[in-house]
Formats: sequence, structure tokens, C-alpha cells
Amino acid sequence: MFYNEKVIKLIVYSLYALCAGLILVDVFYHKHGHFAFEEWFGFYAVYGFISCLAIVFVAVWFRKYIKRDEDYYD
Repeated sequence: MFYNEKVIKLIVYSLYALCAGLILVDVFYHKHGHFAFEEWFGFYAVYGFISCLAIVFVAVWFRKYIKRDEDYYD
């Protein structure tokens, strides 16, 4: 089912539409943030994206230090 190219395109375009819709809702929704930058347009989308990138980069960096050699058990 998921190997069908049409289904994959439908899922990807649906996610694009969902993200665009959530960004558009941000225009009409008044936020009450604790700090001024929390009220910026798209702040939480950018914050979430940067946080996700940071988690990935830290995990890749950390993996270099905890990964064992291939011949560890030999």
C-alpha cells in the first residue's frame, strides 16, 4: 500500500497542506506569550524546527563517542 508512488505523493502533499494551514492559522490566532518574541509570526514553527535539528545533530555527535568498534566482541 505505501509503496505506491501515488500514495506517497498524496501523503507528502497532505503534510505540506497541513503545515501551510497551521502557519495560516497563526495569522488569525492571537497569542499571549510571556515574552515578546513568542508573539512573532511563525515563532513556534521555527523554534520546533531548530529544536528538532539540534536533537538530530547532538545525537549524531554523541553517537561518535558511544559507538563501539566493529570488532569489539572479537
